[in-house]
Formats: sequence, structure tokens, C-alpha cells
Amino acid sequence: MIKYIHQVSMMPQFKGKIFLLENYNIAMSRYLVSGVDVWLNNPRRPMEASGTSGQKASVNGVINFSVLDGWWAEGYNQKNGWKIGFNKDYESYEAQDVTDSQSIYETLEEKIIPAYYEKDKNSLSKKWLEYMKESIISTGGNYSTSRMLVDYTSKFYIPLANLYNKYYKDLGNVTEFNSWKNELYNNWKNLKIMQTDNLDNITIDAGNCIDVKCEVDLANIQEENINVECYYGKILENGVVEDINIIPMKLKNIEQKDGKNIHKYEAKIELKTGGNYGYTFRIMPKHEMILEPANLNLIKWITKN
Repeated sequence: MIKYIHQVSMMPQFKGKIFLLENYNIAMSRYLVSGVDVWLNNPRRPMEASGTSGQKASVNGVINFSVLDGWWAEGYNQKNGWKIGFNKDYESYEAQDVTDSQSIYETLEEKIIPAYYEKDKNSLSKKWLEYMKESIISTGGNYSTSRMLVDYTSKFYIPLANLYNKYYKDLGNVTEFNSWKNELYNNWKNLKIMQTDNLDNITIDAGNCIDVKCEVDLANIQEENINVECYYGKILENGVVEDINIIPMKLKNIEQKDGKNIHKYEAKIELKTGGNYGYTFRIMPKHEMILEPANLNLIKWITKN
């Protein structure tokens, strides 16, 4: 197997074992991708900028072996390659390096090497071919320039143009919107989310739904200016959350508590498959002149008291 390494320090012990390829370009990349079995990518999380080289490799049947950062945090599905380390924070770089190093050697010894050399009478590894096919199937359509351009055009460029034509040509609308934003920024820190009737460590059959509820103290913000949402997904053994869903919660009623108006929200979570699920609550700003609420950098998550 040939391993592609992004950055190394040319210490004496690496001479004759690691090759630095200068003037990297598309032509050189073609030779690398066609000759590589495993695409190793091991920067420290969260230092990976994107990971386009791994995306390119995966659609050509090369199997990724990477930290859960950049694109691989989304692209990895446990069947199309291998992960290095865990999707977590560490107290120091030293602790992170030790964990990642152990993970690399264990995965090589216990998973990658056995899968590669477990060959049939035709000198083919069925397991390895399964990884290769899954790599192409799971990433080929999702991680491509054509998909990116279609998404940007349909989700951002055209909606932004429509939004501008509808609202932003009128200076009065813009002035009112800026005043609304300033007021929201001034009051956002006073928002509070509280949870009652916690559903911890319960067992529910796959295909069923559970009711989740939370209470919100809106402070000086009007209810029509916010969206209360339930954020949930399936938690894998490695700590990665997949099948993430974000659903709006409905206002059930308003109650008086300690002289405050407490808004009670509820929603139903559908557990489509078996496994462990987790959920939490958040509040997002809402306004007809906003295309993407997250761009205001105002997200209120429920926190432990």
C-alpha cells in the first residue's frame, strides 16, 4: 500500500521511507490517485481546512483513513473507510497525538491490513472491494463541483436575488431591518430555554415517536421573531451523530411564572431505526428578510443550570 502524507518533518529516521513530492499538480495527482490503496490524512482536529484531496480519492475508489474533521466528519459512514481517533476535544495536543497515534496503529493492525490481505483464489479481497464500492457510491454524488454549484445556485444565489428584489430595494425596509437586528442583538443574551419532564435513558421501539417539551423565557423578544427547534439524531458508538434532523416546535400555551410569561413548546421525534438517539433544543432568529438565520450568529442552545 502507498500512503499519501500531507506534512512530515524530514528527520533522519524517515529517510528512504517518506518522499516529498514538489510542485504538486493535477498531472501528479493522477498518478497518486491511480496508485494509492489508502488515503491517509491525519492533521490535528480541527485544523483540516476541507479535505478535497480525500474527496477526489474516494470517487476513484481509494479508501480514506482520516481524522473526523473537514469533509470526512460528514463523509465517513463506517462502511466506506476508517476513522482516526474520536470526534472530541482534548486537554492538550500531546494527549490528542497519543490517542490518534494509537488509533492509527490499532486500525491498521485490526482492520485495514486484514481486509487488504484477506484474498480469495483470484487474489481479490471481497471486503476491500466492498469498501471501494461504498466509497464511490457514498461520496461520488455528494462531494462534487457540480453538486456544489447546483446547491449554491438553488439554495443561495437565486433566493438571495429574489430576497433583494422583494425587500432590499426599499431603503425604508432596510432601515427597519437594521433596527430590528440591533434590538435582537441587545436582548438575545436574556433568552432562556428550560426543559421539564426529561426523557433520559428510555427505551422506545424503532418507528415510534416521543413527545419532547421545553419552556422558553423570551425576555423582551417577541415570539414571532424566533423559531424554537428540536435538534436530534442517532448517536454512533464513536460519538458521531448521524441522520441529524431539525424540526420546528409548536407553541402549546403561555403560562405566568414568577411574574414572567413562559412559553411552552412541544414537538414529536420519530425514531426511524434502532440505536441510541439524543436531542436538544435551540432558538433561532426569524425574519422575512433573512435567508439563513445562522448568519446573524445568534443561536441559543439549552444549557445545564
